[in-house]
Amino acid sequence: MLKRLLFFILLMNWTAPIQGQIAVQDQLTFDERGGTYDLNRRLWFFEDAGRSFSDSDLGSPEFHARFAPLTKKTPNFGFSESDWWARIPLRNLNEQPRAFHMTEGYALVDQIDVWLLDSSGRILQHEVAGDKIEAEHQEVSYRLPTFKLTVPSGDSTLMIRIKSQGSVIFDIDLHSEVNFHEQKTTEYSFLYTMFGILGVMALYNFFMWIHLRRITFLLYIGFILTVIGQFMIVTGLVTHHLKATAWLMNDGYLLIANSTTLMALLFPIFFLSLPKRHPWLMRFSMLGLILILATTVASFFSYNTGAKLSVFGGLLASVFALSCGIVCSLKRFRPAYFFTLAWSVIIVANLLRMAMLTGSMPATFVVEWGVLMGSVVEVVLLSLAIADKMRVTERVAFERIEHLNEDLQREHDKVLGLKNNLERLVDEQTREIRSILKHIQIGIVAVRKPGLLITETHSDCVKNIFDTDEVAQRSIVELLFHGAAATREMKSQVQNALESCLDEEGIAFDMNSHLLPSELVYHREEFERILQLDWNPVLDHQGRTEKILVIMKDVTALKKLERETAEKSKELELIGEILDVPPRQFSIFMSTSHSLLAECTRLLKVNPAWDREVLKILFINMHTIKGSARALQLKNLTPKIHELEQTLAAMMKKDSPWNRDVLLAATDHIQGLVDHYQELNQGKLGRDSADAVQLPLRFIGRLHQTLQRVEQEVPAGLKVQVKPFRETLEDLTFVRAETVFREVLSHAEMLARDLRKECPDIIIQDHSIRLSTEGQDFVRKAFLHIIRNSMDHGIETPAERVKMGKAEKGRIEVSVSMEEDRLSIRYRDDGRGLNVRAIRRLAQERGLIQKSSAMTLEDIAYCIFEPGFSTSAELSDISGRGVGMNAVKEYVEKGKGTVALRLLSKDVIDPEFVSFELILTLNEQFCAGQAA
Repeated sequence: MLKRLLFFILLMNWTAPIQGQIAVQDQLTFDERGGTYDLNRRLWFFEDAGRSFSDSDLGSPEFHARFAPLTKKTPNFGFSESDWWARIPLRNLNEQPRAFHMTEGYALVDQIDVWLLDSSGRILQHEVAGDKIEAEHQEVSYRLPTFKLTVPSGDSTLMIRIKSQGSVIFDIDLHSEVNFHEQKTTEYSFLYTMFGILGVMALYNFFMWIHLRRITFLLYIGFILTVIGQFMIVTGLVTHHLKATAWLMNDGYLLIANSTTLMALLFPIFFLSLPKRHPWLMRFSMLGLILILATTVASFFSYNTGAKLSVFGGLLASVFALSCGIVCSLKRFRPAYFFTLAWSVIIVANLLRMAMLTGSMPATFVVEWGVLMGSVVEVVLLSLAIADKMRVTERVAFERIEHLNEDLQREHDKVLGLKNNLERLVDEQTREIRSILKHIQIGIVAVRKPGLLITETHSDCVKNIFDTDEVAQRSIVELLFHGAAATREMKSQVQNALESCLDEEGIAFDMNSHLLPSELVYHREEFERILQLDWNPVLDHQGRTEKILVIMKDVTALKKLERETAEKSKELELIGEILDVPPRQFSIFMSTSHSLLAECTRLLKVNPAWDREVLKILFINMHTIKGSARALQLKNLTPKIHELEQTLAAMMKKDSPWNRDVLLAATDHIQGLVDHYQELNQGKLGRDSADAVQLPLRFIGRLHQTLQRVEQEVPAGLKVQVKPFRETLEDLTFVRAETVFREVLSHAEMLARDLRKECPDIIIQDHSIRLSTEGQDFVRKAFLHIIRNSMDHGIETPAERVKMGKAEKGRIEVSVSMEEDRLSIRYRDDGRGLNVRAIRRLAQERGLIQKSSAMTLEDIAYCIFEPGFSTSAELSDISGRGVGMNAVKEYVEKGKGTVALRLLSKDVIDPEFVSFELILTLNEQFCAGQAA
């Protein structure tokens, strides 16, 4: 299993660049002595990424100038899409040509071409081999791609090209004819011996399976056979014995490799009994099985992808098998000792193989063939593990039989004792049952046909529950439904269901049990009682429902406790939401919400008929409260306001009839929730100061204006006395504009998280201007809508911004200044801007503009302030109703201000979108000028 794993891990190292300057390559010189020559260290290489060179370029000096020595330890280029060329100069010192056999040590190469050139560059010999070249075209019958070369006297050049869909590795050797045949005989003897041992182990376990019929042997046989198949392909013996091997050496190899991985995953499950011993390891095996399935499917579409996934699957299977063995060994499961040793051997063998391929160890016989020998040792050790498990299982079985015999003897003695004392035990148990029925605080009755009557055996608690002494021989339906809050249909349904179950097969009860009530409520003058019911069939020896056992429990106190617990839990949840909000922000939210809700209630009471303007104001107010509640994470308040928004929207569109009572009830309900929040804040948390006198902020504002006029009109002596009072009031009521904007724009972080965007950078320039209570209230209401529109419609996602050449994080700029005794607020972001095309199309559909009319971009842009105007494609709790910008306009006009849009055509990125700046101009009553 692991033999292909570490081997492929090595092959997956991607091509390292060939560095260095062109130098003169050393020649490989032959004398009269024979032997084997290793060409790998002598070869110079060239990567043909475009596969554009052919044998017609072999004589070109420019082509030869491309070759350079390899900087890697081994000529291994992984899964490469390129053609790889290699070159080595040869010099034959003999006067006669020399015959050699050249072999490529990697049997899975798709195609290898070899050219022998004379000193003038003329092609003397061209040979082709590979796993996609039929074996009948090869001159030499051998397990590896082999070429019979005749090297002329003097200088010549050997050119090699490898094309492969899979991995590219050069393992080139030159053998004299004598050495080649000696090595071939030795290798084949060794390989057949190893395969013979594997075959014998497979045959032995096959006979064991015939004898014992256990799936462990079948899985182990499958593992051995797939290991044999892999080595037959990797060593090239398939090519030697079969003719058509192209599919088997490529896609077929992946199929066999995946089968080996599958067997390596399944074998530990059954051999180590993982479902019983370690169920958590089973979950890892399921992941491996899914990966093998994906690998098998992927191999039909891409050989490279399938091979890479096969390597990962092999790694997972090896780690899984070894981990299972270690875990079971630590738990002192003796058969796991051989199992762990087997996998340790094959891992060590593969590590030695990897060290050889990377050049860290010499290519000795043990290292080169260690993986195959390790696999043989692994199979033998696993066979010993199976045999040891059989011995352990047999010993455990004998021990269990002895214990069972002892238990059987004890049970026999017990039965004899029960037989001798049966009457005494029956009498004891009867008295115990009667005592239980007398004292148990649960009602228990048995019902049978005819008449659905209660039997004589019942608990005394039934009499207490129903306050009667007449229980036996009374109809269960009459007893249960006397005084119960249930309909006549329910009573008839229960009676029919019980009659359909009794004296019938047990399945009849299963089919009708859903018709039997699990709870009944009894309303008495002095109290309410809740009875919990449990219905259970009593079957006879033929499987028929002989009786129905009814268990009744008074859960009145428990239900009351559950309700109280739910109320306390809800209260704690609300307190948790309040604690997450700073006291000052919570107080501002309460004040604003009370004000807006009072306005809504007043408008509903003075307008009994449908009025679109009234509905629009109600909608804006509720949308503002919902936005603030959502920003403060008041989760129990937001859904109720959203439901009222849905009702208002339907009434505005006349999809539902006008109903003032419904709106008043919903508004009162929201007012109650807001009051509940405030009561918890004051009563439970005590966050209102008790030693301070509360004055309305508007009163303090008027007082400040009065002191300003007094300070301007009184003599200089009195100004000194008035000024400290005026400054104190300013400190209480006026706040730096930057502070207020930071507070409101902090909601951008939460919105960015909900919309999966980066939180934008916020730049605020307030020129030391401070805002009055009216200004603070305006900013909190209006900019709550503005920032929501920027985050939802304007600023793009990080991926979109990077694609447009912008920074991942957006940018929001706010500038506050005084212009001719009026407060000017300029707001802009670096998002996509206004979708002018969508605005024009939607405005034409709604009849706001005519298709034939010639309008400027500014005229089209101003349509966003129309009620219900939104270009959002879908409705969400963030945007989509067209309330935001219309609400901003309403707030500005209510404060006798103006709102304007300035289009920034020079910032246009996409002709469909235009950047803009929002300019809000307000009266001086909203600010106090520049701060000291």
